[in-house]
Amino acid sequence: MQLSIQEYFKTTYNFLELSPHAIIPMHGRVNLWPKHMLCGYLKNRRNRESSILKSIESGAETLFDIVAKTYADVDPSVWIYASSNVRLHVDYLAVQDRLPMGFSLEKFNDSCVAFVAKMGKQEAK
Repeated sequence: MQLSIQEYFKTTYNFLELSPHAIIPMHGRVNLWPKHMLCGYLKNRRNRESSILKSIESGAETLFDIVAKTYADVDPSVWIYASSNVRLHVDYLAVQDRLPMGFSLEKFNDSCVAFVAKMGKQEAK
């Protein structure tokens, strides 16, 4: 089951409200500064959302275009993983009615299958 970004934000804010003294993450060490860690997670998500929105506002319409612009500084071999994040953020931006006028969710969603096919071919090389 894949959670939405909206659920991610809600859950993270709920953790903050609990004011835990420590968090034991799924990987890594026990964190004794959970407020700092959780705020860092939220900041990272908001920054990524902003980058994705800027990519769309600058003309990116397909999953490939958005991933390529947003993750230009990341090795393309991991773009397939980044694409999942982009899809979640685009869905969230749509729910928030924050996508630019003229951005076609239908075209974007249609491009997702093509993206996976294209990335699969690159991995096979």
